[in-house]
Amino acid sequence: MTKIGIIRCAERAKQCAGYKCFPTVREKTAAMAEYSDVVELVGFDDCGGCPIKGPEATVERAKRLKSAGAEVIHLGNCLVGYCPWAKQLQEAVATATGLPVALKVHS
Repeated sequence: MTKIGIIRCAERAKQCAGYKCFPTVREKTAAMAEYSDVVELVGFDDCGGCPIKGPEATVERAKRLKSAGAEVIHLGNCLVGYCPWAKQLQEAVATATGLPVALKVHS
């Protein structure tokens, strides 16, 4: 079993409750298809707000996902596709948690 956590854009979360993320995890399509075993979603959080001053809020959320058992963190499509800090967030989360950080969830 692969345990994943998803971090999405806090601003876009106001309009989306994971309508594409949850079916993708359940059906193991798109980015979830790469996992050969069962996928368990251990947490679904937002980034904590635009990181103008740094990635601390996102890193704290990622650490909580790790403590909940996440073995991989996925940055949601809403974050990856629109956030100018997505790459920096990916690197900061990977460094702080020691976990792989994948980009995107669904197609």
